Amino acid sequence: MLDPDRDEARELLQRELVKPDYNRPESLLQKGLNWLLERLGDLIQIMPGSNGLSMLLLGVILALVAVAVVFAVRGSRRSRQLTDRSGPVLAEVGLSARDYRARAAAAAREGRWDDVLLDSYRAIAAATDERALLDELPGTTAHEIALGLRVPFPDHAEALLGAANDFDGVCYGDQRASRQEAERVRELDRVLAAARPARLALR
Repeated sequence: MLDPDRDEARELLQRELVKPDYNRPESLLQKGLNWLLERLGDLIQIMPGSNGLSMLLLGVILALVAVAVVFAVRGSRRSRQLTDRSGPVLAEVGLSARDYRARAAAAAREGRWDDVLLDSYRAIAAATDERALLDELPGTTAHEIALGLRVPFPDHAEALLGAANDFDGVCYGDQRASRQEAERVRELDRVLAAARPARLALR
C-alpha cells in the first residue's frame, strides 16, 4: 500500500495538479478549491513523518480536486451547449404576427404548450419587424431580439429576457413548456402589441 512521506505526498499532489484538466481558466469554485488545496498542502508539510493519516488526507484532497473538475467541465460543457443551441426566431417566410398569434391560439386550445410558447415569441419577433423596432431582424436570435427591445420597452426588459430563455430552451434544448410559461409569453406578446415604444413616445 502506498504510504508517502511529506515530500512524496507534496510531489504527488503537484503532479496531479499539472494535468490538463486543472489548467483551464479558473472559475470561482476552482479558485476557492485552490485556496483550500494550498492550506491542506501546508498541513501535509507540517505533519510528522509518514503515517496513515497523511495518506488519508492526500486521498481527500485528490477526491475534492476530482469532484471540482467534474463540476467545472460539466458546467463549461453545458454553457457551450446552450450557446450552440440557438438560432433565428423567424425561420419561416411570409408569416405575420397575426399568423403566429392564430397558431398560438390553436395550440392553446389543444394544450400544446410548447407550440404556444414558441409561436407567441415568434409573434413578438414578427411584430418587431412589422413595427420597424429593430434595424435588422432576419436571422436574429431570441436573445438578440430581447436585448434589442430593451430600448423601446424598458419596463419589459426582464420579461423579454425570460421569454427568450424559454424560447431557446424549448426550441433548441430539451425543455418542455408548462401552461403557465406558455401563457406568460403569450401575455407578453399582448402587452407589447398594445404598448407604445418609448423612443416613439419621445417624438
